[in-house]
Formats: sequence, C-alpha cells, structure tokens
Amino acid sequence: MKNVVLLTFDSLRADHCGYCGYQRNTTPNMDKLAEDGIAFTNAISPASRTNPSMAGIFTGEPLVTRESVADPEQSKYHLERHGTIAESLSEMGYATGAFCPNAYSSRYYGFDRGFGTFEDFLFSSERYQSIFDKHISDSNVYTTLRNLRNLIQKEEAFRTWDTYVDDMVEWANNQHDPYFLWGFSLDTHYPYITPRQFRNWSNAWKTYYYNWRCYQLLDKYDVEISDRDIQGITDIYDDSIRYADKLIGELRERLNEDTVFIVCADHGEALGERGFYGHFYPSLYEENIHVPLVIGGDINADRIEDSPISLTELPEVINCLIHGNDLKDLTQNSVVSTTFDGRRERNLVSVRTRDSKYHVSISKAGVKEGTYDLTERKVEPESTSEIESTQEVKYLAWRRINHEKEILNIRNIASTELNSSEDSAVEGI
Repeated sequence: MKNVVLLTFDSLRADHCGYCGYQRNTTPNMDKLAEDGIAFTNAISPASRTNPSMAGIFTGEPLVTRESVADPEQSKYHLERHGTIAESLSEMGYATGAFCPNAYSSRYYGFDRGFGTFEDFLFSSERYQSIFDKHISDSNVYTTLRNLRNLIQKEEAFRTWDTYVDDMVEWANNQHDPYFLWGFSLDTHYPYITPRQFRNWSNAWKTYYYNWRCYQLLDKYDVEISDRDIQGITDIYDDSIRYADKLIGELRERLNEDTVFIVCADHGEALGERGFYGHFYPSLYEENIHVPLVIGGDINADRIEDSPISLTELPEVINCLIHGNDLKDLTQNSVVSTTFDGRRERNLVSVRTRDSKYHVSISKAGVKEGTYDLTERKVEPESTSEIESTQEVKYLAWRRINHEKEILNIRNIASTELNSSEDSAVEGI
C-alpha cells in the first residue's frame, strides 16, 4: 500500500494558483506536482470556513447545523456520526499522523479521531484552554488575549510551516507501516507574515500596513475597499502563498518516493469582492469556495480534470488511489455546497457546474436566487444574475435544502424524546 500525504492550505483560492492560470508565479511546487499528476481546475470546498469545510472533507458528508460552528460539539458529533478518513485508514493498517496548528480543526473539535499521532500545538496549559473557551463564546476581551498570546508565542495563525516540517518528516520516516500524514499550513491565512527573504511582491512596510488594513476589514461587509488596498492585500497574500508552496517541495524532497501527495485548501478568501475581505461572513461565492486540488507523486496519471469535484469526495479519492482505481467517476456535472450564515440568519446553497453557478439564499426576508455565467470569469460578477439555470441544477439545490430540513427535524425529535426520557427518569428517583 502506498503512503499518502494530505496537505491542506488555509484560505487558498484556486485562481491564485499557477496551474489554474494565475499570472504570478505563486505556486511553482504545486504546479510541478500538477504537471506530473492530476490537476483539478474546478474543485469546490463544501463550505467557506475551516470547521464545517474540514468536517465535510474528512467524512465525505457536509456538516449540517443551525448552531454556531464555534461550538465544538457540532463537529464532534458529525465526525463521530460519519467516521473519518483517518479512522478508515487506521482500520486498513495505516499509521496515521497529523500536524495541524489550526484551532478549528484541532482535537478540541474532534479532528484527532483515528490518528495515532495528532499534534495541534494547542492547550499547553489549562489557562490557555480557558482563554480559548471564552474566545469562542464571543468575548472580545478574550479574543484579544488569545491573539496577543499567539502573536508573542508564534502559535496558531502565526506558526509557519518551517517550525514543524522536521517533525512531520521525522514521524513519517520512523513508520514501518504505510502511513497517512496530514499537514495543515496556516501560512496562507491572515495575518500574511512572510519571512523577509521570501517576499516577492511586498516589503516590510506593505506587510504590516496591509495586515493592519485586513484587521480593520475582518468583520465588515458592504464596505468600499479601494483598488490600492485590494492590490496591497493581494501582494502580501500572494507572498504568503509562494512561501507556503515551499512546503510541498520540501516534503517531496525529504519523503520516500513511494508516496502520493494530495494538495488542497479548506476554503478560499475574499479579496474585496462584494464589499468584504476574508471569510468571516459565510459565503458560497467562488472567491470563498473554489479551491486547488492536485494529486501527484507515486501515481500513473498525467491529466487536467475540468469537471467539477467536491472536496467531500476526498475519502473516496484516497480509497481509489490506495487500490489503484480511476478517479474519473468522482468528477460530476455539478456539485453542491451549503452553509449556514448565523451572523445574518441565512441558509446558503450553491450548485457549481463547469461553466455556471446557481445560488440560493433563504432567510426570514424570503428566498433569493441567482445564476451566473463563469465561462470567461474566475468569480461571479457583482451584478444580478445573468442567465437562467437549468431545472436539473435547481432540483439539486432544493433537494439539498429539503434533505437538510429532514435531518434537522429528525434531530429535534430525537432530542425532545431524549429530554423527555431523562425528565421521567429523574421524576422516578
């Protein structure tokens, strides 16, 4: 059985990767992997934030909730209910290891299921765990304390891949069984602080000034962002991508040749489109869910796949790679993404085809629909929808919406019956 390395980059847009046509040389190592392997140009993440997206990617099933995804019980329940990639591979005899500094895909949220080794660099003290608990309860004071602590100690979003790549290599080279290694890079996540010697499009002043501008914009929407600010933010973002891309080259050089590499992102990043920056507000527009997916290394394949594929297919992708099966059946004519925007009380669903995108937004104000032509565009235009969607696409979206309603209704009924049983048991004591 082949070794499998999964590399996930946070907040990495497909249209800022070279193999997807970006004009800047941001991803030379990813592009090399794509040349010699399988490059998916229309890969779509299941959601626009780390926790629900990775929960969907690791299980093959989208996370369905109308609660805050900051609540760890949401992903813990989902991962336990559906099982994870690591659990399946462990049962097949794989050694499993993970190195993930992202708090929202850490053991705190249940992502250690199935891993023999899971290093998330978190909770070195009970005091910090207490700070994090208060941070996710929307305490601005404790969020500030968390960010200051991470800045000083270079943890979470401030931890760069070079601080743990040696640990990844040492773990992999010490395994006697075939292994599954998951590495998560936050280098492409705000703040974009690229080491000085690796900056191509920015400098020290740009790095600090435009990260400060990002901080000002993080929780804003429908705001005017100047072209100059968008370009400055793009420059520091692209430098972070080029630096993160070096992780791919480093691991390919230092790990065994009989290793399959899978490179993807958890979601994308808005850079001024539609009046907001980042992924603070859930969104299913292309800038937030169109992501890279490249498979290379020890595989006998050399092609570009432009049909859509959802990252929820990743468990099956890995299964096919291990058993030597073709991946062609995993691409689709259309793929569905879904998320709940608790900040604005909206249920969002989108259906992506090769050349178009259908959006549905459901809120107390009603239903909004729109279909956009992506034939010659990387993202949807900011104007109203331009084309009519097919009945098949609409059917897929509304089938998903109704399916989620059924799931939530069943959970509510089960929860009510459980509470009723517990109350009866207490009364009988």
